[in-house]
Amino acid sequence: MVRFRFSKGLNREPDPKNVKLHIQSGSSSRALNAILPLVASGQPYKAHQKTRTFTSRYSKSGQYDTAIDVLFQSARELLKVSQHCPTGDQDLHHYIGELLYKDGAFDAAEPHFLVSGKRDSARSLANMMIEWSAAGGALGNFALQGTLPYLQNGNIVGARTFISQFIAQPVLNFCQLAVLTCQRANGEKNKVIRESWVRLCGTYQSKGGVLATREVRTTLQEIAMLYFAIPPPRTQPDNPLGAMISSMLGDSLTHPSLTIGSRILQVLEPWTGPTVRFPLLPEL
Repeated sequence: MVRFRFSKGLNREPDPKNVKLHIQSGSSSRALNAILPLVASGQPYKAHQKTRTFTSRYSKSGQYDTAIDVLFQSARELLKVSQHCPTGDQDLHHYIGELLYKDGAFDAAEPHFLVSGKRDSARSLANMMIEWSAAGGALGNFALQGTLPYLQNGNIVGARTFISQFIAQPVLNFCQLAVLTCQRANGEKNKVIRESWVRLCGTYQSKGGVLATREVRTTLQEIAMLYFAIPPPRTQPDNPLGAMISSMLGDSLTHPSLTIGSRILQVLEPWTGPTVRFPLLPEL
């Protein structure tokens, strides 16, 4: 399996202070003394169950280093005897990946999520990549880093789950839906699309975040005028959605242009170019 590296941000190595996989601590010895003999005696299933029990207990008590140590050493021995899956136990890999992800060791968590192949692992990997991209690097490169290895492993479900989760972020969804809605606009004549725009803005702005900031709200009000002939509210509203509905139901623009500050905006003609389509776009 090739692990792709596209940007400087992707080459971050895990912090050795956070990842202590090869050092057996005194607190992990009790768990390992109960687990490893089961592996050696041909009882991998019982060993697996005990591993999950101990690591869950350590994680809930905040002993993450101990949990990782137990998982690593137990998984290493289980992989030596595992016959039902050439990459080891999927649940175990997922659990290791989750622990490393929560510990900030993204580079170490990545191969566990990919090898696990579970849908939950693909979702976690997508969330981790999005978080990782904030440290630097193009978002599309991080999307490739999850999609291509899943396809390389023959895991279509994992690849689709990953990319669906990757694009299922509020701002990205809004951007795609905004383009689709604006290309179907026809000023005040298409009332269904005007209502769709109002509902779109209200739904996503109610979730807070960058879409609810004053600067973005002002821009969206201008777009509402340009494409849907919806005049901006006369005052800054406490309820942006309610104000936009009132503007839409009350006064449509009776003039083809409107002055906002020093800018003169004019309602645009309907889009006549090719329809833009976005794959895997979820329903609003």
